[in-house]
Amino acid sequence: MGNPLKELKQSIDGLKQSLDGVKHSVDGLKEPVDEIKANIQETMDEAKMRSDRVKSEVQRIKASVEETTEVLGEVKETITSAADVLYTQKRYKRLLNRKRKVGSGSAARRKKAASVWRS
Repeated sequence: MGNPLKELKQSIDGLKQSLDGVKHSVDGLKEPVDEIKANIQETMDEAKMRSDRVKSEVQRIKASVEETTEVLGEVKETITSAADVLYTQKRYKRLLNRKRKVGSGSAARRKKAASVWRS
């Protein structure tokens, strides 16, 4: 048999080497994990920026829709007013034509009545 102290020392040295190997392996694994964490963080930041841009775009679209709705309301009012004006003009012309017809007819009747009285 060998010296037990020497064997214990060799065993401890072997454990130290094994522990150093594990530490080295862990250090080798930390780099990819750190890289993955950095990539995940970058992806999350980009997603947040995209989300902010989408929210901004949605707000802009909502404002545009509201503005368009207001403009359409104004257009509707303008068209309604124009229709009222056209209706009033048409009615005025109709009344004017009616007065002319009535006026010319009564003048003719008066002439006829005057000629009947004279005879």
